[in-house]
Amino acid sequence: MEKANMENYPLPSKEIEEWSDLELGVIIHHLLETHNPDVKCKHYGHTDETLPAESFNPVNVDTDQWMAAAKAMGAKYAVFVANHSSGFSMWPTKANDYSVKSSPYKDGNADIVKDFLESCKKYKIKPGIYYSTGCNGFYGYMDNESQDHTTEKYQEYSNVVMQQLEELWTEYGDIFEIWFDGGIVPKKLGGADVYSLLKKYQPNAVCFQGPQEHNKNVRWVGNERGVAPTNCWSTANSNTCAYGGDVEDIAVGLGSPNGKYWIPAEADMGNRRKDAFGGGWVWKEGEEDKCYTPEELLDRYYTSVGRNTNLLVGMAIDDKGLFSDVEQFTEFGKLVKQIYENPVKSTRGVGKEFVLELEEEEFIKNISIMEDIHYGERVRNFSVYVERPDGQEEIFNANCIGHKRLVKLNEKVKKIVLIINECIDTPIIKEFTVYK
Repeated sequence: MEKANMENYPLPSKEIEEWSDLELGVIIHHLLETHNPDVKCKHYGHTDETLPAESFNPVNVDTDQWMAAAKAMGAKYAVFVANHSSGFSMWPTKANDYSVKSSPYKDGNADIVKDFLESCKKYKIKPGIYYSTGCNGFYGYMDNESQDHTTEKYQEYSNVVMQQLEELWTEYGDIFEIWFDGGIVPKKLGGADVYSLLKKYQPNAVCFQGPQEHNKNVRWVGNERGVAPTNCWSTANSNTCAYGGDVEDIAVGLGSPNGKYWIPAEADMGNRRKDAFGGGWVWKEGEEDKCYTPEELLDRYYTSVGRNTNLLVGMAIDDKGLFSDVEQFTEFGKLVKQIYENPVKSTRGVGKEFVLELEEEEFIKNISIMEDIHYGERVRNFSVYVERPDGQEEIFNANCIGHKRLVKLNEKVKKIVLIINECIDTPIIKEFTVYK
């Protein structure tokens, strides 16, 4: 077997390893747009008008109810949208008046970021915060790489970004994942010095589309459908997927088997369909029929978690402040549990061939294969075989295993074999398990 060049052999940080083990999370949208159902949401939710802060007036925001639903789904982490592209802040920021403090809700004394983080702690769910640094309707920015970031007006806005991030990163404790939708304008291009702030206050946070200098970044899978490529590598040749990321290498989600950086993919999708309000991320009355079925979400679990990515499912919070699609999450959670309910046999170890021979034929529904990513992604091609009366038959072949690969079988078998066909170092298999 070919020996890896250790100089180009990226390994995950302990924070990224922990992130990968969580596998399933939620991203929560309770936006100003939720309370303005007639507004036309554009890309990133940007609108042509500044929506009035006083229109944010839920009955009772119950973040415990959100986390109970997330827990029922099996989510291990949650990302709350603290400031979306409207620019409205879900905490009483001191940077401007465009926040919950100008809302009639709780007479302007609400702090939904604080409530969310307390609920995460109560339900033992890792907390995440989403903050849009580039798109901000209140300040009139719809960011892209062609925008002039050197103007005095933009620099004033960058100061607001720095102030608000400092508030979020110093007043609420440690944040497990920070979401920068669309990435960050680098300081060298005139953007806010986000990295220095991150390094100072939240150095251990996993960052979605984070600063290029950060060594705990994760990347976008390339769509909002919860679908990863068949082979989705944890490594890539760029440590960011915006402002300098290689389109072929990053944006489409593939990664690169010989990439220099460990930057695994996160697959996101709304809990409602793309033709729903706000692209399926934002609640609107009368769109309950646009929820994905639990079975459809299960299929996305196979095409994300089962293809070496984490799955982040949207929670569209209604205008009362509640998550109204609880049954969807509960049933989906049951289906995920069923995958792992009945393990028949398992093995692990070092080498190129792993055999699971059962005492008698069993109906096997799923096969789970995991590399020990602590030592990197070493497998470059593998096959799964089942024993037939006339010999072994290959039932699955792919290049990447990574953190987890799920293979559906749905038939009676007595012997299942995993063969590593190509690798760059000795393969280390953390788990090879069959489930009935």
